[in-house]
Amino acid sequence: MEEDNAHDIFKWFTSLSDSKKIIIPVTFREETYNAELILYGNIMSCASTDDAKVPLIFVIEGASVQRLDSEDSSFACGVSFPDSDDVLVLRFGSEKTRESWMIRIATCSHQMVRAQLDEIAYKFYTMGTKQDSNTDCSYSKTRQFYLTNPYRVTHTFAISQQNNLPSRRVAFEEIMSESKLSLILPLELVKLYKKWITEFSCLLETRQHHWPAFAIPYLYDVLREIRANTETLEQCYEFLENYSGPSFRKSTEKHRVAFAPVPTNLHVHQSTIDNRVTREVLSCGTTSALPLRFQYGGLSRISASLEVDRMFHDLPFWSRRYFLFDIKKCIAQLNYRLDTEWGDGDFEKRAKLSADLSSAIRSVFERLKQISEEIAELDKYAEILVNEENRRASSGQNVTRQIPDTLQNQMDTVDAMVMSLTTKVAVMDKIKEEESKSEIYEKTVRDAICLCFDMLLAMADSVLESQLFGLVVETHKNSNSHLYFHVQLRSDFILSQSITIAATAVLNTVYRGWPVADGCAKDLLLTVFSFLSAYGDERGMAEDAWEAWRQLEARVVFTLIRAPSEVSRTCIPIVSGQRSRLNVSLPLPHEIYDALPAEMLAQKSIVVRTAFFNIGVNYEATLGQSFGGVILETGINHEGAEKVLTYSNRYTVDPNAREAAMELVNVVASEPSRKNLAIFEWAMLACELLEGHAVICCKSGKDRTGMAVTIEQGRVFRETCGLNAAQLQEVIASLRRDGARRENCRKNVGKGVYSFSPFQMHFLPKPFRPPSGTYAQGIAS
Repeated sequence: MEEDNAHDIFKWFTSLSDSKKIIIPVTFREETYNAELILYGNIMSCASTDDAKVPLIFVIEGASVQRLDSEDSSFACGVSFPDSDDVLVLRFGSEKTRESWMIRIATCSHQMVRAQLDEIAYKFYTMGTKQDSNTDCSYSKTRQFYLTNPYRVTHTFAISQQNNLPSRRVAFEEIMSESKLSLILPLELVKLYKKWITEFSCLLETRQHHWPAFAIPYLYDVLREIRANTETLEQCYEFLENYSGPSFRKSTEKHRVAFAPVPTNLHVHQSTIDNRVTREVLSCGTTSALPLRFQYGGLSRISASLEVDRMFHDLPFWSRRYFLFDIKKCIAQLNYRLDTEWGDGDFEKRAKLSADLSSAIRSVFERLKQISEEIAELDKYAEILVNEENRRASSGQNVTRQIPDTLQNQMDTVDAMVMSLTTKVAVMDKIKEEESKSEIYEKTVRDAICLCFDMLLAMADSVLESQLFGLVVETHKNSNSHLYFHVQLRSDFILSQSITIAATAVLNTVYRGWPVADGCAKDLLLTVFSFLSAYGDERGMAEDAWEAWRQLEARVVFTLIRAPSEVSRTCIPIVSGQRSRLNVSLPLPHEIYDALPAEMLAQKSIVVRTAFFNIGVNYEATLGQSFGGVILETGINHEGAEKVLTYSNRYTVDPNAREAAMELVNVVASEPSRKNLAIFEWAMLACELLEGHAVICCKSGKDRTGMAVTIEQGRVFRETCGLNAAQLQEVIASLRRDGARRENCRKNVGKGVYSFSPFQMHFLPKPFRPPSGTYAQGIAS
């Protein structure tokens, strides 16, 4: 045995557990001392514990062991070696210990060690990792706050190895759970939608006796559409409040209007390989307003065809309206500052205050001018209302002035007053030494500031009133009222679905560990991959979904809060905000909230960055390639890939993640449509490496989604266990045959089969074809 090798063996021996060691007196070459004895395999080490001696290492091969009767009544035995006359004498403390060690020494050999090694290899390669029941219980207890009805399936796969090694067994566990938020969060959103639409209806009803007679029929048309939407929302609210079914919307209910705000078939799908690698994805139906049908296409197409000026579309209209409310609030705050600070200081402080307020007034005026210029024909609508008020006043009617003058005249007046105020403030600095004049100028400047506040408030009210009147007139043009409020209702429904899915993804990410980069919590990347065909109704669904995920990123932020009680058992989000900006507060159990990283607690809100992709895979996708479907998918996938790349450049990420994002862009650029499944693979890989969350969907979230989820499971399995192509197909087929996705089909339609016909099978790409016996045609899905 080489000296270096012996040294390594001894160092390894000393690292073994104490159960394999014993300290006894030994005698070797007429020298007796206490030593630590270790026997492992067919190697025994003997190291002195009394003083520094060179440790001994013996290879027990062909050695003999015999009992020794000693005069000191110790329980001794001697070990003789075939190539030496030396005898190693071991003295034990009891007869039982001596017998045990004699048996171990007598039976150890190189052949025995080979047998033990074969046994270890067999256990490693053919016996899956023992499932830890404590982990399962922990998962159920912690996540039952927002998940329910977990369905667990465990697979054991035998993976063949090279070099004549036995097949290795790998344990693969699936847990498919429903999200409690599927019904709770849409109910909260419907409450908020009802509040918005009721307030808007009341606002319009007060205008029936103030606007010109020609506009009253237009107003009634608008009110009629608003009341129809109110009835629809009321129907949804009553249904969801009294609903007592499962915590998800079945695919067979996807055309039910009362279920419109609820995402279809939302489930959390967790896969674990040997209790080491875990991958989570959300599976669901498309975020589309299926009950509202697609006679005019999806939301993006309807909005583009709406013959209403862009500034009067739902989001731009309300964004500017709330911006005007903020301006009025700013004016009120400036006025309060004037009242509280004017009398507290000397002349110099009042001069500085006047300068600050003058600058703020100029800024507010510029913002008002910008808003007025953005909205088309706003001055024309203001002039119509002014003329109507003048007519009523001249006829002796009691008129409450909403608009004192045309917008242009008001802007000219305010402009002149702002210039005058600026001049007066500049003069204040020069006369501070003349007390007689300073008091007069102080009063003059304060009166000018107050007058500016009054004029700015009047101008803001005029813009608000003219904008409201303009909306009613614009929606009447070309009979657009019905289509306009149809767009609003459709937008509210699909936004409710996307918010519910995103909230579930946020909670999943919180529980697995929020990604942190550069000392701050990252925004959540939500990669949504859809398998809708760009043909017929499904084209409209894709258009709805594309717009839904855009609006989620533009209009919604999430906030994590501590649950109101330590005994809370269900996550009930709090929804607040305006049409242009929604805030969804997600309560967390106290122990989860307290365990959040400091970077997460320091961040006031979470923005979900969405990347939406769509690839059609069925026979309708083949038809869609001849009817403009390629153009739609090209636009969707290019935008999605660019968003993933932008996200990867926003933070310091692993080089592999950035390379995956760049490769995704290249794959999309090479072929953005035509059933290019490489886009799906790279999108999922980039999402995983960027620590994002994946959402996989199709029309019902059941059949094509099931195929895609198992493909993603197979990708993770391949990268973890190193499968070849044939093995990968066998694993995926097994997951489709015996996995959780068939249970998903059973929960939705009552049968554990995928809804594919033999005709459809010819058009599906090979990776999307289910195994024989797992699919059938004519199933209502």
